[in-house]
Amino acid sequence: MQHNFENTSFLVGNITALQQMNSVRVRSLFDEEIIDFLNSLAKRLFLNPLAKTYPDVISFAFWCRKSSVLGMKQGYPDLSTRCGRGVAFHIAPSNVAVNFAYSLVAGLLSGNANVVRVPSRDFQQVEIICHEIKMALQEHPQISPYICLIRYERDKATNDWLSARCHSRLIWGGDATIMALRESPMPARSIDIAFANRYSFALVDAAHYLSVPDKRAVAEHFYNDTFLTDQNACTSPGLIIWLGRDDEVNSARATFWAEFEAFSQERYILQEAVAIKKLTQFCLLSSAREGVTKVSGDRNLVYRVQLDSLDEETMSFTGAGGYFMEYLAHDISEIYPVCDERCQTISVLGITNNTLAAFLSQYHPKGVDRIVPMGKSMDFSLQWDGYDLIYTLSRTINLTR
Repeated sequence: MQHNFENTSFLVGNITALQQMNSVRVRSLFDEEIIDFLNSLAKRLFLNPLAKTYPDVISFAFWCRKSSVLGMKQGYPDLSTRCGRGVAFHIAPSNVAVNFAYSLVAGLLSGNANVVRVPSRDFQQVEIICHEIKMALQEHPQISPYICLIRYERDKATNDWLSARCHSRLIWGGDATIMALRESPMPARSIDIAFANRYSFALVDAAHYLSVPDKRAVAEHFYNDTFLTDQNACTSPGLIIWLGRDDEVNSARATFWAEFEAFSQERYILQEAVAIKKLTQFCLLSSAREGVTKVSGDRNLVYRVQLDSLDEETMSFTGAGGYFMEYLAHDISEIYPVCDERCQTISVLGITNNTLAAFLSQYHPKGVDRIVPMGKSMDFSLQWDGYDLIYTLSRTINLTR
């Protein structure tokens, strides 16, 4: 089946490389040449003056370092009978700049050739990373057949062509994108890894927060979880649940939000359209349920809404750009209604592992794939949304002796 790629931009690779990708031999997992290539990429990003202005790019560079990748490899003690599946087709989300690069690395480390549709939105981070990938490939030309980064607008014909040739398909764009891509058939043995619409929330022990000496550091951590991606990432908390006595919670909230607003004011520019969306979201929430109170002031940078209860519909009213729902809890069991299958990440501050383990053991929530310290919600790992990407993107050979 011939396909015209005239409306496709090739940021890394070309049409010939894409057309020949199915003939590329799969690699072993955590292949040494792949690791060396990633280390070269990391070094180049660290030296790029533009990259230094984007914390998400630098975080990606740290993640790609040889020492970091070898640390990941230690979590997979026996990979001798595993190899890549073949061609991995990645569809990156449009609202998170660097996700495409993490997805690519997961595909490389699991032994696959990779074609990645990068975000159509014009992110400077995408241009920086793609440029340095091309430069690193000049040092490691043997890796070139394994990477093709492309950009195209929504086009079923292109989706059809790429899907028909892939052995695994990673769909990061949410529910609507998943449904659209599933209209493009894959070979019978190919697999889909679908990352559906998810939400996340933060859980804060008020007494612990009050005891933290460096509250500006906490504000920075929460900023990294939220405003760094304009609160658009599925990992970004849209709800903050405070745990503790009423007096502790009231004192902690007042200090926390004052510190957070002061920190954010120095770094985040609120767009008028975003401010309007936050007001609209509050109106929708208020019209749909009782017990909703706006608790933030007149400044729209941080828009806070307090709830008097949680249920399975609560997280349908999350917003972005600094829109936060709050709930005051006395016991961790009260978080259960928002731990359904749509719940991805809980960012915690001051909650012990024993407390969390006891909750999970007693309530067995359908959701919750990650529990991380506040400030770490954006940290990518090879275990994501309940998938182990190394195992899922590779196959095992049953060798009977």
